[in-house]
Amino acid sequence: MEAIPKKFWDKNFDNYIPVSEDTKTALEVCRKYSSAKAWRTGSNLIILGTYGIGKTHLAAAIVRFAITQGDNAVLVTAPSLASGSIEDIRERFKHIRNVELIVIDDFSNEAEHKLVAGEIFELINYRYEAECGLVITSNLTPSNLKEALGDRVFDRILERTLILHIKDVDSYRKRKREKYLEWMD
Repeated sequence: MEAIPKKFWDKNFDNYIPVSEDTKTALEVCRKYSSAKAWRTGSNLIILGTYGIGKTHLAAAIVRFAITQGDNAVLVTAPSLASGSIEDIRERFKHIRNVELIVIDDFSNEAEHKLVAGEIFELINYRYEAECGLVITSNLTPSNLKEALGDRVFDRILERTLILHIKDVDSYRKRKREKYLEWMD
């Protein structure tokens, strides 16, 4: 379970509750990606949409599935990859490079930092050449993601990537908040 942050240990496909057409499609696509073990052939998946709509839940479910299939998989947040000293950043990217399935959660503008941009390119290029899959979640739009990654990286990743853009749902956290505040009634 070290491959998944504690908050997401219980997340799987069976307890993901789709509440819209886009989330139903996202669940179906993530199940297909997993059952096909598409990361093994270098296929990528990018899940885009606003905050709190279940992107991380689906990403964690993919990682859990991969682990149950005997694959080495990890879910890391983009901000955690990009924080710390130059040595820390390089070590983190080096550490995950050969993992069979990498999920980078919550990618945003980390590539604005020149060192991080270089490490992201090296990671994506390595995985492209090794035909290893990658899953990315982000709150960016497709055009903003292209801008954040840069044309060269985006073109390289796009060749083997399905982009899911969830647009028709509000944050799950708004609904969950009511449960946590029931004591106020």
